[in-house]
Amino acid sequence: MSALSPERWKEVSPYLDELLSLPEDDRASWMKTFRAQRPDLADLLEELVEEHRALAEKQFLERSPVPKSDESSLVGQKIGAYTLISPIGRGGMGSVWLAERNDGRFERRVAVKFLNFSVAANGGAERFKREGRILGQLTHPNIAELIDAGLTGSGEPYLVLENVEGEQIDEFCDRRKLDVDARVRLFLDVLSAIAHAHANLVVHRDLKPSNVLVRKDGQVKLLDFGIAKLLADDTDQGKLTQLTMEGSGALTPQFAAPEQFTGGAITTATDIYALGVLLYLLLTGQHPAGGGIQSPAELVEAITEAEPPRASQAVASGDSTAAEMRGATVEKLRRQLRGDLDTIVAKTLKKDPQQRYSSATAFADDLQRYLKHQPISARPDSMSYRLRKYVRRHRFGVAGAMASVLLLVGFSFLQATQLRRITRERDRADRIAGFMEGIFKVSDPNERVGKAVTARQVLDKAAENINNNLSRDPELQAQMLHVMGRAYLNLGLFSRAESLFDKGIQASKAIGGENTRDTLNTQHDLAWAVLQQGRVTEAEGIERKLLETQRRVLGADHPDTLATVEELAFTVCNEGQGHCAEGIQLTRDVLEKQERILGPNAWYTLVTMDNLAIMLAGDSRLDEAIKLEQESLARYLRVFGTDDKGTVNAMLNLGEFQRDAGQTDQAMHTLQDVLKTEERIFGPEQGETQATRYDLASILLRKGQKNEALAMLQQAVEHGLAPRIAMGLGTDPLFAPLQGDARFAALVAQIKKKAEKSNQFLSAPD
Repeated sequence: MSALSPERWKEVSPYLDELLSLPEDDRASWMKTFRAQRPDLADLLEELVEEHRALAEKQFLERSPVPKSDESSLVGQKIGAYTLISPIGRGGMGSVWLAERNDGRFERRVAVKFLNFSVAANGGAERFKREGRILGQLTHPNIAELIDAGLTGSGEPYLVLENVEGEQIDEFCDRRKLDVDARVRLFLDVLSAIAHAHANLVVHRDLKPSNVLVRKDGQVKLLDFGIAKLLADDTDQGKLTQLTMEGSGALTPQFAAPEQFTGGAITTATDIYALGVLLYLLLTGQHPAGGGIQSPAELVEAITEAEPPRASQAVASGDSTAAEMRGATVEKLRRQLRGDLDTIVAKTLKKDPQQRYSSATAFADDLQRYLKHQPISARPDSMSYRLRKYVRRHRFGVAGAMASVLLLVGFSFLQATQLRRITRERDRADRIAGFMEGIFKVSDPNERVGKAVTARQVLDKAAENINNNLSRDPELQAQMLHVMGRAYLNLGLFSRAESLFDKGIQASKAIGGENTRDTLNTQHDLAWAVLQQGRVTEAEGIERKLLETQRRVLGADHPDTLATVEELAFTVCNEGQGHCAEGIQLTRDVLEKQERILGPNAWYTLVTMDNLAIMLAGDSRLDEAIKLEQESLARYLRVFGTDDKGTVNAMLNLGEFQRDAGQTDQAMHTLQDVLKTEERIFGPEQGETQATRYDLASILLRKGQKNEALAMLQQAVEHGLAPRIAMGLGTDPLFAPLQGDARFAALVAQIKKKAEKSNQFLSAPD
């Protein structure tokens, strides 16, 4: 028969599935009824059924390497270095056997997966080999390990996989009656595995409970990449057509995305949809399509056309069993799901892939924000929503009864004044537009038109406009004072930043009081501005007072509180040699809490490890610093890969520690690797790349290679070495051996000349 268009196949496929699911004796009467209802599709459907029957007869006598009827004869058979013990399971792609190592090298039980010959005859062998390649690329604690691969004596392929002894994730959760938050935390491990797969250009395409097992120790293991699609293969249209079309049928309809039925592109968004179905099931105990589906055609229609009920609605309309399995009543479970979780799950189940989360990481970020009671990205950042989140995060600092009353009154007021709020937001947009226009207005009668405008003048004009043009909107004024203060801070204009932060703190206090998050965050930045001006004792005083407030209002383990502890530790270490012991202990305490709360491989945990290593190095404990940074780097590489900015930063720190410890060759090797990575992912002109050249030049100088060191320095300066680093070159003890060298003197003079031009742009130094 001729090829079908995706639209035609979408139309006929549900009926074909329904017809083939019937016993042979019932098909004729079903077909008669169908012909009367849909004469336009009847002939095509009969043709497809006849083709299916012919293929079945053609393959009926073909030998399978693992026959269903004679499985017992395979017990004890040797497959490579493994002996088959017993069958584990069978599916459309083949069968899986429990096996153990037989060569005496070590003891281990594994799972051996065979491919059915009938599948191989239709291109499945290529898909099976591809599964081996995919699993070989994926090294992650939550993905089942590929141990070996090969061919049986009859030439059939097999894979040797890690044998995961565990339960399906939904059964694991139900058996232990895990609550909603515990289920979300477990699901985050699934997202971590998928994010790793997507980062390696792999889409799983068959995510379902039976492919997500949880061991007794609570570790999640993701199985079966048998129909995963390598995105990199999309460039080869010949392979794509064959493999993708042949693999398209190998899916589980209940967990398939709409585009898998309609012939759309299979992307990472396809996995996001399946993950959404899985999360919906974990939270509600139900499938998004509901429990009333009677046929494959109804299932396809529900997935491709019907909008699923929100998770909170699903549990509200069900019995109490699902709620009991989650340690709650029906009403309590409905309240837990209503709001953020409803919104997160609904975003994953959008029919249009473009409307789902852009990545598994973005999906995980919103779930993390839900667990921390922070605003999620999947919903508008409205004032009422932020208010709810604020009260939830700061509930220990607000009297319970009074907070409830004020909250109800506040919400009633917001409902009654919706029109006024819309008008206010419109007016605020007009004020922001006027503010931005005023910053760049050059028609001041006191200034000559066409005169060069410096960056400092632009910032000063903006700061002036904050006071003049935003006085009618105190909330916006406070926010802009903070933003502009950070702009001055980033340009090294610390006293001006301090002035704006002071004003911003006063404005924030006037609006919401001393303990609002905006007030506390501005105080945090104020301490940093003071520290950068060398007023260490004053900065320490601000930080200790801020820390006392945050512990009382936010709690000792809140991320903002921990960030202040780290900044205080850094400030203490800046007091000089012998003062860093307290800073090191404070940072160790933060690290312990982050490893417990966020996990040992979380981004912020690893950043704190880096900070602790820097403090140890600053306290002349280089051996400890090197050991800790090596551990941090190993975790970065394992979780985030070689091209992550955190990985690059850890490598850079390690290289500098090795240099300072006299491990010149090791430092040279480490920093050369860093430079290659930075040139590839950041570009040769980027500031961090030039800073690494600076460090390499210092090592070349230690090795006695003056000419090479000077050439490296020259290259760094010409390509944009940060001015503050460059200006310190003439007095940096690392380059003391070059003092008196005429070429070095010329380079320092060149830097000073560039600095003068930079100051002309920034205006006079602060």
